Amino acid sequence: MFGLSLPEILFLAVLALVVIGPKQLPEVARTLGRFLNELKRSTSTFQQELKGHVRVEPTKDPVPSFQAEGAPLPGGEPLQQELISEIDGGSVQEPKKTT
Repeated sequence: MFGLSLPEILFLAVLALVVIGPKQLPEVARTLGRFLNELKRSTSTFQQELKGHVRVEPTKDPVPSFQAEGAPLPGGEPLQQELISEIDGGSVQEPKKTT
């Protein structure tokens, strides 16, 4: 239940019998059982409420692609041609000044 093996559970039962005593042990066990049951109910309710508030709907494409791979960007053709001509040995021109 809590990752305890049979010998560990038996050791805890004997320890509880010695510490609490045989007269009060059934009452303490009953109280502990009720507490654990209530705790389980409360955590289950909390999980259901949390799942109700946090609903994530999956999307088809988590990263939208705005263009096909290898396609030029809109308005990028003149810039691409200029860069290609510079790489191929064309001369670099000064930018045009606008006034």
